[in-house]
Amino acid sequence: MMAGEQANRSVQTTRPSLTLINGRRELSYDQFESFVGISSHINDLKEFIGVQATHSQPVLLIGERGLRQEQVARILHQAGEHWGSPFFAVNAHGLGPEALDSLLFGPQGMIETVKEGTIYINELTSLPALLQQRFAVHLEEQRWRQPGGRPNSQRLVFASAINPGERSAENRIAYGLVEMLKPFSFSLKPLRERNEDIQYLVRHLTARISQRLGRGPHEISREALTALVDYNWPGNIDELETVIASAIESLPPKQIDEQALPSRIRFARLQSIPPAGIDLPSIVDDFERQLISTALAQTGGSQTRASKLLGLRVQTLNMKLKRYTEQDRPLL
Repeated sequence: MMAGEQANRSVQTTRPSLTLINGRRELSYDQFESFVGISSHINDLKEFIGVQATHSQPVLLIGERGLRQEQVARILHQAGEHWGSPFFAVNAHGLGPEALDSLLFGPQGMIETVKEGTIYINELTSLPALLQQRFAVHLEEQRWRQPGGRPNSQRLVFASAINPGERSAENRIAYGLVEMLKPFSFSLKPLRERNEDIQYLVRHLTARISQRLGRGPHEISREALTALVDYNWPGNIDELETVIASAIESLPPKQIDEQALPSRIRFARLQSIPPAGIDLPSIVDDFERQLISTALAQTGGSQTRASKLLGLRVQTLNMKLKRYTEQDRPLL
């Protein structure tokens, strides 16, 4: 709790200036990656934030990894009436079931002690079944406790990869919980479904990362930008930022061309072999690391489940991960 309060104070001291929303204030979205672009999805997300900011109902953000769900939750918190109250981000993967249950539902847990403010839980459907059940009961109780239909000033924001429009789910409790939250949900589209936003994200991230690293201005060549726009981005905004940061860190202030990009991006839609040839082992290794990273993120870090998705033995996957660690080559 202490660490969360300190983090929240840090967020509040650097929060953007606010002007008018709903007759009082308006939040500037320009500096946040989740809102950069020109697609209809961006406008829909802004409208969703504007509507949800008028009350404190629980919110569900549906989407793949790397879409900055926590950033969206923080913007929703800042746009609401209780923006000056604490914001707590709970990493469900970083705690064991008992510690997580105590943190959230214990006598001094967040559900009891956070009267105003926002609690963000990063992966609702990966929580232990008991915690999912406790959240279902809590949300149902809150619905009946609210006199005259007035919502509680404490807001819960959940992230989930399960789409309520899909029939399949890992367990009935998780699916039922997602269905319960469906009226207050928003589906974040992956970058591959809104590639018109990518060039704006590239320029936004290039300017921000260059400034952060003190590396001077960088520009993206037309060929590099085309490669970035054409790539599918399984890791979405997080992966895009990692790629751009790596290119900027390795180059003096200059134009970033295709050669500064990872081989999996440069050759994603390769139609013919370049005259200079390619480094096939490097391309294969790069692609393999990306698939492993995606599988681990999709399964919440479970090597057993990830190995099944990849068609590997658990021992083989573990051996590959150890090799990456020994070579100081972190997953993407």
